[in-house]
Amino acid sequence: MEELDTHAEPAIGGFNHDVARDDRSPVPPALETAAGWSWRIIVITALVLGIGWVAIKLSIIIVSLMVALLIAVILEPMTSKLQNRWGWPPALAATVGVFGLLILILGLLVGAGTGIVAGVSDLAGQVSQGVATLIDLLVQKFPNLQVTLNDGWAKVQSTIQNNATTLLGGVASVGSSLTSFLTGFILTLFALFFFLKDGRRLWHWIVRATPHSQHDRVNEAGIRAWVTIGNYTRTQAFVAAVDAVGIGVVAMLLRTPFSLAFPIAVVVFLFSFVPIVGAFISGFLAILIVLVNTQSVPMALLMLVGVLAVQQIEGNILQPILQGNALNMHALAIVLIVAAGSAVAGIVGALFAVPLAAAINTAILYIRGHDTYPYLNRMEDRPGGPPRAFDAVTTEHWQHFDEAVAQHLSPKERRAANKQARAERRAQRSE
Repeated sequence: MEELDTHAEPAIGGFNHDVARDDRSPVPPALETAAGWSWRIIVITALVLGIGWVAIKLSIIIVSLMVALLIAVILEPMTSKLQNRWGWPPALAATVGVFGLLILILGLLVGAGTGIVAGVSDLAGQVSQGVATLIDLLVQKFPNLQVTLNDGWAKVQSTIQNNATTLLGGVASVGSSLTSFLTGFILTLFALFFFLKDGRRLWHWIVRATPHSQHDRVNEAGIRAWVTIGNYTRTQAFVAAVDAVGIGVVAMLLRTPFSLAFPIAVVVFLFSFVPIVGAFISGFLAILIVLVNTQSVPMALLMLVGVLAVQQIEGNILQPILQGNALNMHALAIVLIVAAGSAVAGIVGALFAVPLAAAINTAILYIRGHDTYPYLNRMEDRPGGPPRAFDAVTTEHWQHFDEAVAQHLSPKERRAANKQARAERRAQRSE
């Protein structure tokens, strides 16, 4: 028998390809490797396309859940305080949060809705007239550009008219009808109620579905993702309000009537939730309105200075103080994420892309050993409950479940028992 060469050098990684490969194979090794990668890439691409197709079909549900999630992040501190400090039942605290939101929306619609609709209608005409005025000014300076500028603006108008649905909705365009809007609105309210009432239990159910060895890491990563979304949403809302008020006041100081200044402020507030890109678009619109209203280039330049001043104060002072580096993402990454979200889902995608990406980024950083929020390890009243092993959470959950089943209480008796337990906890806290 022929003796094996025990002194043959192993290949990189300890594997000898000369021994493993059949030299009689007519397929070159490089082609075999490329084929292996190719079918895997095809499978992954098909999976991504399938998920995208399902997302398009369920866009109303997905958008409603995302809106409810962002609102729940804002309302959760209030409902948690009602439960922990005042001893309110979770259902009552969640109901107060939902009805408070409804009252706020109805108040805005009744108090300012008509003015906003009329103002936005005037705003659209003013923007169109502003672009025409800007083109006239450029033509006066550069007569050779007249045909190019007019043709370019005509093409832009045609594109906007022909693709209005796509620009405004993307994959969520199916929700443009009144019926779909009402369906999404009602679903958002229901989802918001249960996020506020049972959000922690829903999250624990998701964590228990992961491998047991990863429970603690997944739970802590999810808590930090939630905190990231909360910080981002609350900061953006406050900064958007500051931008809207500041730019609206500057517009009024430059003799813009309130009927136009107020819609400008509303547009600035809404576009401020789209990072970087939104500030540029809303600022440009505000400058156009002032240019048309005053028919004065110096006034438009003053508006430009005012917009830049407000945005510089917001970007260099307010956001660093309020938000710090919580997102841990480069500005280029944010621009690309906004562009990708807008391409996939229109304005809805642009609004949700950054907070979703920031939450995923924070969770991945924690799982890889980089904790963005180390202070959460010391907070007793943090979202998700006090710091402890998730096994203790699971044990407590099943103990309550077994006790409830063993007692065989009727719904009325169970409510009475829960009320007594809450009273005992309040008494213990007061001591």
